[in-house]
Formats: sequence, C-alpha cells, structure tokens
Amino acid sequence: MTAPSVADAVARALAASGVSCVFGVVGSGNFHVTNALIDTGATFIAAQHEGGAATMADAYARVSGQLCALSVHQGPGVSNALTGIVEAAKSRTPMIVLAPEATTPRSNFYLDLPALAAAIGAGFRRVTAAHPVGDVEAACRAARAGAGQTVVLGLPLDVQAMAAGDADRIRPGSGQIAPDPAAAASDPAPDLAALDHQLAPLLDLLHAAERPVF
Repeated sequence: MTAPSVADAVARALAASGVSCVFGVVGSGNFHVTNALIDTGATFIAAQHEGGAATMADAYARVSGQLCALSVHQGPGVSNALTGIVEAAKSRTPMIVLAPEATTPRSNFYLDLPALAAAIGAGFRRVTAAHPVGDVEAACRAARAGAGQTVVLGLPLDVQAMAAGDADRIRPGSGQIAPDPAAAASDPAPDLAALDHQLAPLLDLLHAAERPVF
C-alpha cells in the first residue's frame, strides 16, 4: 500500500490535533494540503485577500478558544497575510500558519520563514518527509502551550508530494495520533524533588508577601 503524501499526512495530523476550521486563499503551493483538510471534514472559509484571512483566523481562535489554521500561497501569499499574522503572534493567539516554502533562494517566491517568524514573535516548525505527523503534532502542541502561540508551519514545495514517513501513526478510523515510541523513550521522567527544591524560595516569598503582584 502506497504511503500518503506529506501534504495529506499534514492535513490528517492537523485534524487529529483538533483543527476543524481553516481560513485562507488557495494557490498552487497550498492547494493539496487545503483540499486534504477539507477531506478530513474541516471547514474552509475562503477570503478575498490573505490579510483578511489571517485576521479572520485570529478572531475565530480568540472567540472560540479553538486551535485553527491559516492556509496561504508561498511568497506573496505569506507576505500579504503578515499584518494579521503579526497581530496574532503578538496576542499569543493559538494558530497554525500553513506556509508553503519555495526552497530555492533565487526564486521570486522565496522567503526566509524561520527569520520572519522570529522577527514577529511567532514559533516556527518545518515539515519533513520523514516525520510530518510528528512535526505537525509538535507545532500544535507549541501553539497550545502556556499562554498560546502562533506557529508558522513551513511546507517545502519539494517535500509535500513525497511519501510521509510516519503516516501510520494516525490510527485508521479513530482520527487519533498514536504515541511516538522513539520520543517517549527519549523523554526522561521529570525530577519532581528537584523541581520542588527550585520552587521553594519562590513559594516562601509568596507566603510572606501580603499583596503579591505579578
């Protein structure tokens, strides 16, 4: 049986991670992943401009409290959406930006996505052919962590059509992602005693304070 493409695995992993609504403008670079998301049952809301799509996604995530996605074309699609993405990033809106990547620096569509994400305070994760499900899972986990984060998910154009290496982690029929055995084995158990020791001075200060302010 042929393995699903990376674009298809990304869509399935997003759905399994709770993304059921996606906003955007479709072009050649995000056509397959957007269609695959719709095939999972996600609702796609098309906009006339990427800036509007980004603002709609930001507003939806804030009001609903749910993780959503923004899907745009490579290059100008990403740059057209930047104002909305910047606002979402600065507001720590949990949102995944599906950003196709032209990987040739001489291309008119090339953008340095990691540098761009860093400049606006967003997270960044690049999808690989070997572990697209794990990459999406990590991006969604980062978007939901703490106060929330807008995460730019780089989708290299030359990778999207490749066979997805870890697509079998998505359990058929259940829509759930199986744990990654390799990741579980590499994650050490937290040292709770050490954590208690580190927090003790802070707790002492809080107990002694009459009107603590954070």
